[in-house]
Amino acid sequence: MIKNFDLLEKEIEAGIEGKNSGIPMGFHRLNKYVGIRKRIMTTVLGATGTGKSALVHNAYILQPFEFIRSHPELKIKMKTILFSMERSKIYILAKWLSREIFLSQGILIPLQKLLGWWDVKLTKDEHDLVLMYKDYINELEQFCDIIEGALNPTGIFKCVKNYAIENGRFEEENEFTKVYVPNHSNEIVIPIVDHYGLCKVEKTMNKKDAIDKLSEYFQIFRDNYGYSPVGVSQINRELGSALNRKISDTLEPTIDHIKESGSPGEASDVVISLFQPSKYKTQDSFYKVDNFINPETGGDFFRSLKILKNSYGEADIRCGLAFMGSTGIFQELPRSKDMNDFNYNELFNYSFFLKDGKL
Repeated sequence: MIKNFDLLEKEIEAGIEGKNSGIPMGFHRLNKYVGIRKRIMTTVLGATGTGKSALVHNAYILQPFEFIRSHPELKIKMKTILFSMERSKIYILAKWLSREIFLSQGILIPLQKLLGWWDVKLTKDEHDLVLMYKDYINELEQFCDIIEGALNPTGIFKCVKNYAIENGRFEEENEFTKVYVPNHSNEIVIPIVDHYGLCKVEKTMNKKDAIDKLSEYFQIFRDNYGYSPVGVSQINRELGSALNRKISDTLEPTIDHIKESGSPGEASDVVISLFQPSKYKTQDSFYKVDNFINPETGGDFFRSLKILKNSYGEADIRCGLAFMGSTGIFQELPRSKDMNDFNYNELFNYSFFLKDGKL
């Protein structure tokens, strides 16, 4: 029988060999505290319109995809399964394409223009440029399965379990326990539900019951399969209430503000909040929010990210992020103490988002 210390020693040795470094989320400072590893359940919460989906797409799909593509020597295997409850698969891919064209070429083709929603259509040169990214999208689709439309908890569970069966096997450890053995021992699988509140209810269930059941399935994905599920959650309306304004000047969300049910926050290893102070006409504790408002368009480029819970590391870590809504790109800002000479026009003309982000 293998002793627990032997297992721990084996894991420590794997860390020394660099096998436990995980996959970076694309945010240099945050990677010191949270990253993408096996057996981590995460909840990302925020108000409607703050960019939660874009943040999850950046941190758990697009940035890891780019990292793995650029480091083939690491032989990392990763799979994401995105349950997109409210967004069309085609629109998601269009946004990702717009993002990649901007990052690689410095050319902005918003989704609205890309899909012909505007009177101003794509030029021939722009259309030719778009066609150059066919292989990129095809490769990205191999990396991430997008399942559109609302499902109930059992439907989501069956989809993930089917992937597990196709890519591994269950072995009996003893008469009471079965252990999942993946075909690829180092594969990281991330089921993503966007978002909890749009999960369909099942018979005899209300919305809270459905979220609780989905949270229970997330724990099975983590504990039994070794997967790292990510759930997106709305915050409840109490955040902007008069009572909360008396209690806090910043109105930053807490785990208690998760909408409908507290189960996801309680079960998660990591809980991250995304906050837009201007949405609540309040200030940030460190950054001068008004400076991030484009004086010509009124667009708000500031978001505050906070690690509310971190079972395996430090919590209450905050990070200022710049958000380019037209492409869904997030970029870490310098620390607030280093913002005195910051050129905010680089946000408004988007040049800041083309930097490498090494702050």
